[in-house]
Amino acid sequence: MQRAIPKNYKLIYSRLQISEAVRTIAQQISPWLKETKDQTGQDVLALPVLRGGIFFFCDLARQLEQSVELGLARTWGYDPGTQNTSKEIRIDLTEVEAKGRSILLIDDICDSGRTLKALQQNLLKSGARAVRSAVLIRRLIEPLTYEPEYCGFEFLGQDWFVGYGMEDSERWRNLPEIYTIENTSEKLNS
Repeated sequence: MQRAIPKNYKLIYSRLQISEAVRTIAQQISPWLKETKDQTGQDVLALPVLRGGIFFFCDLARQLEQSVELGLARTWGYDPGTQNTSKEIRIDLTEVEAKGRSILLIDDICDSGRTLKALQQNLLKSGARAVRSAVLIRRLIEPLTYEPEYCGFEFLGQDWFVGYGMEDSERWRNLPEIYTIENTSEKLNS
């Protein structure tokens, strides 16, 4: 299949690199999943952060050696149409029962960590036993608000990512590779 990739997209992570990173993260997470099941009798509750995190979650879940229960987390950390100006993070966990559960947050990218930190605090306040997080990309920027336990790639720079769940003005989330968009360094993912 031949896609018409926009000319200003620069390939950063190939399908193979992503697949290898996902496999490595799954190997790192799997012992914790087994330990949790052995200690509590429950599977870890996996919460992909919608919308971008669902792509990473699907590939990661297929690589895990233990079962996970699926829930969904939806967050909003930016005002639409305002060049991603930061605002208070809103969280929707209406279908998640966190009390007593070990939870794995799964997201495509961790920039400053504001979103993952807010989710973790919300879940712990709701009685979660433990909350860990896995991200495909962790951006190395200061100040660092939150550091995920599991990470595939570390990236230094402000480039805007697109593909594998990350979007360019709601387009091209479905690319199987990850690109940066040249000439748009003023954008920054959440």
